[in-house]
Amino acid sequence: MSESNSKDMQFNYIEHLQLDKLLTAQKFVSPHPEESVFVIMHQSYELWFRQVIHDMERIIAMLDKHELSQATWLLQRIGRIFQALDTQLGILEMMSAADFQEFRPYLKQSSGLQSRQFRKIEVMGGLCETQDAAYEERVRAQWPDLMDEVPKTLHAAFVDVIDGCPLRLIEIYQKRWERFDLFSLCEACLELDRQLLTWRSNHVRMVERMIGDRAIGTGGTQGSKYLTSTTRYRFFPELWEVRNALTETSGGQTG
Repeated sequence: MSESNSKDMQFNYIEHLQLDKLLTAQKFVSPHPEESVFVIMHQSYELWFRQVIHDMERIIAMLDKHELSQATWLLQRIGRIFQALDTQLGILEMMSAADFQEFRPYLKQSSGLQSRQFRKIEVMGGLCETQDAAYEERVRAQWPDLMDEVPKTLHAAFVDVIDGCPLRLIEIYQKRWERFDLFSLCEACLELDRQLLTWRSNHVRMVERMIGDRAIGTGGTQGSKYLTSTTRYRFFPELWEVRNALTETSGGQTG
């Protein structure tokens, strides 16, 4: 390979990934060396959030057109993205609590609550439909125009698919090998919920490890207590409830 061709390939790689912008986008607010891993990890989260939003938009459109196979595949990928985000918490935990406290005051009111992309993921997933009215009120108060960007949610698109088939949800599970397409879709949706729940739960433990379980968050919330309250969130509560129905149908008891 000639030197000119090598330079062209290097230029194309740098240009395609916009590395000149990406690698200079870290603006540190403290002199502490551990701030770097904190900033880079959160920036990588935001990049993955962008991909999740991109895929969710595609999935909703596919479900509307009853393209279940590809929608299921992309749902599985989103689940793996949140699995990867959960793994990344272990990297942040390699920073000691003392290190974090040494640069935390520099963050002032900066907080993960200010992530508009993550809030959009929640709205796109359908939390305004599956949670109480207080959730939607908080979203509208913080991001007045956000819900206007989501004409249809993933939850609503899923419900439309299920309502449009002749089987009830419990029957899809009971006849899972006959309607494997619907069964696979349901399981991919449940797994997305589960991976997100796992990430939320481990995020709580990470926060408690860093600042304690009684500390007030930089965004003014009750820290880990607020984060713990979010572990009840579900995009697809009917898929969790159908487990109870299956237990009862088989003669088991539910509380």
